[in-house]
Amino acid sequence: MTKENVNNISSKRKIIAIFLLILTTVLWGTSFIITKNITEDVPIFLYLGIRFLIGFIGFIPFFPRLKNLNKKIILMGSITGLLYFFGMVFQTYGLQSTTAGKTGFITGLSTVIVPFITWIGFKKPIRIRVWFAVILSIIGMAFLLLEGASKFIIGDLLVLVCAIIFAFYIVLNDKYVNLSDVYLYSIVQVLIIFISSFICSLSLQESYNLASAHPSFWFVMLYMGIAVMTLTILFQNWSQQYQGPTTTAIIFTLEPVFAALFGYIIGNEMLSTFGWIGCILIFIAILITVIKNKNSNYKNNKFTL
Repeated sequence: MTKENVNNISSKRKIIAIFLLILTTVLWGTSFIITKNITEDVPIFLYLGIRFLIGFIGFIPFFPRLKNLNKKIILMGSITGLLYFFGMVFQTYGLQSTTAGKTGFITGLSTVIVPFITWIGFKKPIRIRVWFAVILSIIGMAFLLLEGASKFIIGDLLVLVCAIIFAFYIVLNDKYVNLSDVYLYSIVQVLIIFISSFICSLSLQESYNLASAHPSFWFVMLYMGIAVMTLTILFQNWSQQYQGPTTTAIIFTLEPVFAALFGYIIGNEMLSTFGWIGCILIFIAILITVIKNKNSNYKNNKFTL
């Protein structure tokens, strides 16, 4: 295969990675209002346990790869799996006392945190246009945080902790997906999350009559497990092999936009003028980051930020 063909394949994979990361944010965006509604009746850790167990089952086609599982993959998957678990716990508890839309907005603050982690912790330089996009994201989310609430409530604080945890998750995930079999790594992640959820559920003695649950409950859980968990983890882990953590994080700023959209469609949550201004600014930040400039410089045939 010629060098030109290799470069073309690499460029196509970068484009596919961007598409999959955006699709991931759409699926995540639906999850906020669904989670808020379903956890009004179902205990939180039991809900997370069932959701991630179904997600784990979705990885069955990749189980033959388990023969290549090693301690390194187990360690890396366990670390990021626990980070994801704690992020989900804080986010889900936060949802109990704030809106689905605001939860999406505050979770998106991980975008602002990621560049600082990669810059300070991993010495990764960030180009000026990315900093400009981050600034737009900050302004956009400032407008979004003015949406619909007159005071800072405990739910907002819990979701802010979630955003910090997810920022570390994104950075470490970016490192680990390039060091392991992405499918085995994902299987370990989901395994750790659902086991941790059930352990907490048993410790808190949560109870819910699953036998009498309406069929629609299981339909929603299948969607949350397979589409929102299995597919998005695969999409993210594969895509982060071809896109860096800063690009990934800014693409994920679409998440609050979709959270607000589905919050309106499903939960009748409304956006004010401030909300729309914030969404537009975030969208501009995403375009600045992910659209390839024809005059962009390349280094070692890799798209650099």
